[in-house]
Amino acid sequence: MNFYKSVRGERDEMELTKTDLHFIMSRCPKDITKALKLNPGKLFIGGGFIRAVLAGEKISDVDLFGPSREELLTIAKDLTLARKGRFFKTDNAITVLKHPRIPVQFITRWLFSDPKTLIDSFDFTICQAVIWAKQYSNKKICFKSLTSDTYYSDLAARRLVYTSPVREEAPGGSMLRVIKFIKKGYNIQPYSLAGVTARLLQAVRLTEIPEIDTQEEWAQKVITGLLREVDPMIIVDGVDFLDEETE
Repeated sequence: MNFYKSVRGERDEMELTKTDLHFIMSRCPKDITKALKLNPGKLFIGGGFIRAVLAGEKISDVDLFGPSREELLTIAKDLTLARKGRFFKTDNAITVLKHPRIPVQFITRWLFSDPKTLIDSFDFTICQAVIWAKQYSNKKICFKSLTSDTYYSDLAARRLVYTSPVREEAPGGSMLRVIKFIKKGYNIQPYSLAGVTARLLQAVRLTEIPEIDTQEEWAQKVITGLLREVDPMIIVDGVDFLDEETE
């Protein structure tokens, strides 16, 4: 049973405050804002960019989500041309680069056609915030948002609450993200850490232990293999990314 759901019931959704939504969009690159308006209800900003703006953290990139790889690729190509940059494709994302602009990642590993499904896919509550453009019948376009019900409280406490998302993923991905967040000053309580560990251990198979290894040694090797970075900003097609602020 998902402890998060059993304690709090089915997750309710809330919105960002109007002040926060305005502040986030004022920090959003203008070409991303334009792309959202040109693709109302089809393109979403989610996760790290929103959190980083509200928490006053360094913005490393902008993650964009959509309903199909083809549509995301078209938008990514348009953005690349507008920025006169370059883009790289992996199994996880299409990444648009143009120094000194903020890198943009169009996430293709997971596809979403609505904001609720998107926020439910994030592994920690502090990532569960989404912004998109909505077009009304009078053709007016405005920005809308959606968050989990504990988004603000968990972000204020810098608390990692694991959501046990139902999605195809690298088993070690959330554990590596825990390490990243801890370095940023976040904290995680035992039950959430156990949930992250349980997701990792589900992928461990100890049925064929080599004679030269003990069970613990073999488990260590298997888990090390599972702790692979899933962030395409680390390396894409053999290209190492530099910190553009220190390049």
